[in-house]
Amino acid sequence: MIVELLIGSGCANDMENIEKLNYANAIGVDYKDGKYYAYIQFIDFQNVAKTSDSSRGPAKIWIGEGVGDTFEEALFQPYETAQERIIWGHVTVLLFSESALKEGIKGIYDSFSRYHEYRLTPWVYATRESVKDIFSVPGFFERSPLSTILHEPKGIHSQTSKVTSIRLQQLIRQINEPGFTSCIPTLAVNKIQWSVKNKPDPKLTIDGAIFLKSDAYRSYIPLKELSGLRWVQPGIIRVGIPVPDHKDPSVQVVVDNPKASLKYMNRGDRPQYDVNMKATGYVVSRTKDDLLNFGQLTSETEKAIEAEIRSLFRTGIDKKTDVLNLEYDLFRYHYGKWKAMSPAEDRLLTDDAIHDIHIDLNITHSSSEKNKRVQGSSRH
Repeated sequence: MIVELLIGSGCANDMENIEKLNYANAIGVDYKDGKYYAYIQFIDFQNVAKTSDSSRGPAKIWIGEGVGDTFEEALFQPYETAQERIIWGHVTVLLFSESALKEGIKGIYDSFSRYHEYRLTPWVYATRESVKDIFSVPGFFERSPLSTILHEPKGIHSQTSKVTSIRLQQLIRQINEPGFTSCIPTLAVNKIQWSVKNKPDPKLTIDGAIFLKSDAYRSYIPLKELSGLRWVQPGIIRVGIPVPDHKDPSVQVVVDNPKASLKYMNRGDRPQYDVNMKATGYVVSRTKDDLLNFGQLTSETEKAIEAEIRSLFRTGIDKKTDVLNLEYDLFRYHYGKWKAMSPAEDRLLTDDAIHDIHIDLNITHSSSEKNKRVQGSSRH
């Protein structure tokens, strides 16, 4: 009996009631008029837990806002009205406004690395819209907002890969690598594609990416100009491309797990690269009765992919952004040459920096029956 009392009293003293804690799920950062704005997203705990209660209403979202001369000062301000202790160990998202990224983020991620409750695993996003608007968008079926791109990007990425999501620990590592250009997906609110009872039902979408080099803002590139990125960026899973082009497609080809690599070409004092990409693909739809020959289909698909990569590189030149990370490859594998021509980026953001693009595509089937293989492995 004495043992039971001791154990019971010890547990009662050490345990905190979870309903009396505030769990932060996302942190947002904005910068305007010389001030930092910090945002904290709370999500109704009852909507996070699985339940068979069909009468539950839409998930509630609370957004706290603080303002200060520094990020820490702004983030501390909501403590004044939080009512209960805030737990930071459940933060899965760090969202930056474009203006905050232009101001620099080293001081912000330094705060994350110093406080023991913060983890370095949150997804990092950027936005050109209101941080509060992004945090306010719900998911489907009155599920928790944790079931959205913001908190869980892997699901939709496995079906259609546009821009690879990045975690804070990856971004910190990249920012500290000489010559590395980081890519942060940007989120926007799409108010058109979905509706409920003929009323718009806003949903989150990735509308482009912001690129950083070290801690410096380089550019924002909209999604329509980023189609070539999906062929060269690590982590891409599944990509669809109309062939021969978007304006007048004959077939829609899906490509799985494209893998790209760079090969340095030693051509005097001006560095040049070959881009090599290898992948497997298959036809998912056909609108015209052409490109029936296997070799022609493969060749036209490779040309379409190459055109997207070249278009991406030209966009990078215009934006003064090393979207292919040529300088980092030069630093990593040809350090002597990188050191000799430092800063090397200017010599790599030129039309002739890409010598050639080699696409090795294996289309495994082209009929409506997925198990029916294309006859013959040669394209000739």
